[in-house]
Amino acid sequence: MATEILLTLQSGQQTPMGYRFTPGDTVKGTVQILPDKDLNCRHLYVRLQWHTEGRGDRDSAIVGEQDLFQGTLSGGMPTYHDFSLVAPRGPWSYSGHYINIVWEVIASIDVPMGGDPKAEVPFILSPEGR
Repeated sequence: MATEILLTLQSGQQTPMGYRFTPGDTVKGTVQILPDKDLNCRHLYVRLQWHTEGRGDRDSAIVGEQDLFQGTLSGGMPTYHDFSLVAPRGPWSYSGHYINIVWEVIASIDVPMGGDPKAEVPFILSPEGR
């Protein structure tokens, strides 16, 4: 068993395609961590970011970040950490023939000398009525 991370959004509008936020909305949620063994957590980051998919070069940007925890995570003991980030004005989510702009919230645990466990939840950023 590996460290489990469950990332849950608690705000936004639920749509058939996932959560939707408008520019300026507050993206709120909770990160639940269940480590399989004691884990030295240098940082528990939550990031609000976008990236492109499709033809051409991949672009990305982190537009918000919170450092939620530093210390030891005890094996078998779940911990919960709330976060709150503000959605920027753009770029808006886009799904086209040649390129897509994908928004997501990513939670990652910075551990020394190992692969950082992470979880992500995609969402849609678009203005009202779009």
